[in-house]
Amino acid sequence: MMSFSSNGRLRASAWSGALATLAVGALMVVTRDAAAATAAAQAGAAHAATASHELGIIAGELKPAKPAFTTSVGKWIAPLMYIGSFALLANGLMHLDPARKRASELGVGIITATAGLMWWPFLIAMIMAQGLGPLTNFVTGLAGMYSFFFIALGLSQIFQVPKKQLGAVAIFIGWLTGAYAWYFLKAPAPGGGTWVYHFTIALVWFIAMNLAGLFMQGRMNEKLLGWVVTFAAIYTFAVPALLWSMPPGHQGPF
Repeated sequence: MMSFSSNGRLRASAWSGALATLAVGALMVVTRDAAAATAAAQAGAAHAATASHELGIIAGELKPAKPAFTTSVGKWIAPLMYIGSFALLANGLMHLDPARKRASELGVGIITATAGLMWWPFLIAMIMAQGLGPLTNFVTGLAGMYSFFFIALGLSQIFQVPKKQLGAVAIFIGWLTGAYAWYFLKAPAPGGGTWVYHFTIALVWFIAMNLAGLFMQGRMNEKLLGWVVTFAAIYTFAVPALLWSMPPGHQGPF
């Protein structure tokens, strides 16, 4: 009886030791896994914080800029657009008078070259301030082409220089404007909405510049060009200038 009891106690002691060993091992595994899980969670949190910070920077860079008319540089848009409309209207009315009975090409040339020159300080300031956000260089590139053309056209009118080569430049600028028109038609506007009005402006200039180029090369009716340029002066310069002159919230498609 004593022997049996001793063997039972030995077996019980062996089982207890085995269970204790397993419990200690399990505890070590659990503790190690918990530590690893904690470290992984901390690393994940740090990575998430870094990613969130980087996304915040990217979002800030991609955030649409304030409307140009609300910036100190942008406040010059309206008067410069009016100046452009005056120069274009002068050219349109001159071409509606092929005999030049009431129009002076010298006077129109002075107006045109002056308008082109006056745009450049504004364009340089806009580029430096990036006043239109990611679209600044895109838009000022188009405006810069037309400023160059106004200056070249005005000087050729003042000094009576043949315009055949300038006609080829006009056609080239017209087709580049057509590419802008395609972009305005397909791309969504940064602040929501569409670029439909901008598309129509670019389309008008695609037509006007091609007609101007053909006229300079002697292949276009002058009065037709006069009507198109006069319409462009009102629709693409005077109307936007009027809209930009309105108080915030009333600029329409701009």
